[in-house]
Amino acid sequence: MFPLSNVALRKIFVDGFYRTHAGMLVFVFVMLISYCLFINTLGTVRPEQIDFWQFFFTISLVSNPLIMAFYLVASLLYGYKSLKYVLNQLALPQLEFLYYSFTSSSKKQQFLSWSKVLAYIFIPVWCFTLYAVVIGLVFGFYLISIGILFFQLLLIIAGAYIILKESNRLIESSKPNWLIRVSRKWNKSVFLLYTFQVFNRSKLAYLLTKLLSWVLISSVFMLFSDLEDNFRLLMLIISSIVVAHVVLIYQEKIFNDRYLSFLPNFPFSKPKVFFSFCLNYLILLLPEICWIFTRFGPITSPELAVFAFSAILLFRSLLLLNEIQVKGFLIGVFCLFFLFYVFIMFGLGLMLIPLNIVVAWLVFRRNYLNDNYIDI
Repeated sequence: MFPLSNVALRKIFVDGFYRTHAGMLVFVFVMLISYCLFINTLGTVRPEQIDFWQFFFTISLVSNPLIMAFYLVASLLYGYKSLKYVLNQLALPQLEFLYYSFTSSSKKQQFLSWSKVLAYIFIPVWCFTLYAVVIGLVFGFYLISIGILFFQLLLIIAGAYIILKESNRLIESSKPNWLIRVSRKWNKSVFLLYTFQVFNRSKLAYLLTKLLSWVLISSVFMLFSDLEDNFRLLMLIISSIVVAHVVLIYQEKIFNDRYLSFLPNFPFSKPKVFFSFCLNYLILLLPEICWIFTRFGPITSPELAVFAFSAILLFRSLLLLNEIQVKGFLIGVFCLFFLFYVFIMFGLGLMLIPLNIVVAWLVFRRNYLNDNYIDI
């Protein structure tokens, strides 16, 4: 029975994981192979140093604690992604038979089976880790090499334990989270419903967006520490922050198409609909807005905040164009970002504020009632 169950688990979860994430895995694999085999160094390098520089990243992984920390974080994210995939699959109705068949075996056997499943999913990570460990052992870096292997083994054990607990837990009716319980009696504006959706079900996307904004702000100020008060640099930072939020902008369109498709039937004027959705962005951008108003002067701060909202309105209006998909939306966003860069470098950044609002309004007014739902 147990070998058959292991085969079933491998086909359901391991094969399914690789089919779902094949594009990401191939991209990372090709990128690493291309780096290790085809990287060219700058300047003249002696023949005995070529191997070292070709495997510089791999050697740094097992010799530099900072690079190792980044790799461990990447391993942790990969483990979280694999764990989330397995738990999501377990929640599917067609896999409910596992709750009545596989869970009849002992907890020890179940734990070993789930450990094997996660070990199979970790094969791409294991391959690069073992490769890095071999390089590290050759160059005499023993402690970090063993530490990386031990950490990834702990990830598999912890993941198998979580899956074991979830697969043996009685299925309970879902309880509303704290946000729904607290705001149950509030009068909610229809234009703010997406904000509740973000804090209810898209917290990870929101936190990653804020993390990306923080990284962009910190990186730019570290690179241009002598230009902190340069208005052009500040507008470029705000443009980057807005681009970092395109995921939330795109998800808002999906949310509106799915749950607020009745909105055009309400007696709301187009200007009210156009500007009222800024309430969502006001709350979602609240950390960045607070940073702007506490960091810069009373004149510069409102200009930067209004520019951010004008850019968001323009990006959001792109999603109203007929038959636009994710690829077309991202291409449009980065083309507009390049256009922002040109305007800002020529000292015309403030002209973008009215220009963005006018173009966004024209696109919105022409396409608001189009039935161009995004495929979800």
